Amino acid sequence: MSKAKWTWLASLLLAASAVAYVSWIPPHAVLTQAHPLNATHFSAYVNNTTVYIAQVGLSFYGSSAEAQAVMQYLYSQCRYVAVDVHDVLKTARGTLWLADVYCSRDGSMWLWLRWLPLRFTAYSGYIQFVNATNATVITPVGAFVNYIPAGWYLDPSTKAVFKIPEANITLLAHIASLSAQLKALKAELDKSKANASQAASLIARLEAQLTALEAQRRALEEALRQRESEVTALQANLRAAQAENDRLKSQLAQLKTENDNLKTQLASMNQTLAGLNDQLTTLKTQLAVQLSTSEEAGVNPLMYALFAALAGVAAAFVIYRKKKAEE
Repeated sequence: MSKAKWTWLASLLLAASAVAYVSWIPPHAVLTQAHPLNATHFSAYVNNTTVYIAQVGLSFYGSSAEAQAVMQYLYSQCRYVAVDVHDVLKTARGTLWLADVYCSRDGSMWLWLRWLPLRFTAYSGYIQFVNATNATVITPVGAFVNYIPAGWYLDPSTKAVFKIPEANITLLAHIASLSAQLKALKAELDKSKANASQAASLIARLEAQLTALEAQRRALEEALRQRESEVTALQANLRAAQAENDRLKSQLAQLKTENDNLKTQLASMNQTLAGLNDQLTTLKTQLAVQLSTSEEAGVNPLMYALFAALAGVAAAFVIYRKKKAEE
């Protein structure tokens, strides 16, 4: 345990050991619906009969103004009333309970009416005080340390109800101290358990996050591998396309060369065709002249030679046109 935690625990134990006792009622006291009648008497309605209750050992010798102040105080303090009856008397006015009367404003502490002389000087009554070293009590008429009025008290830490001076204050203080230490240790243990639970919960959340991040990492690595495969395939396709492009470029250059050769051949053939046309025209002219002469002079053997030449030129022209059409 760290030094800070030990300091905190020590301060908590010190504070717990300093818890004051609270004025209380005896366990055998009975709650009753009683109301202040005057400075020393209460009245209650029990079994269809009015009962008067007087605090044993208490007398009032004040003025009417002091009595009025006392009544206001009692009305404010005595919302709840408990009695410990010592004797029952039959009087001319009715039944009288001689008792110890206890009043409480809200049930958090109780006022024993025997203590009223500590609050108002108009009261008279014997109040016993007891030496109680290191003890503190809190009552509606004040707080007392080491020297406390006799009566019934409650230990808030242990919920024990005891009577002073009959109770062993030293033993009660020791029990209260031990109870406070146990309570403080239990609080520290609960806090440690809560911290451990929070730590375990945090570890579980971090492990879940780590698992999720690991799954994301694997998914990203798989996506990266697929992307690399796609890039490799695209690069291969690109190289194949580049190779096909180079092949087509080479083929195009070859076709251009062949086209240029064909153009040269075509030009040469066009020249040949022009020469054949010229020859054909010349032969046609000669043939026409020879026919005219033959009609006048009869058949001339030269005419047959012209026909043969004309036929040869015509055949050469037909062959040339056929080749040109094939190209």
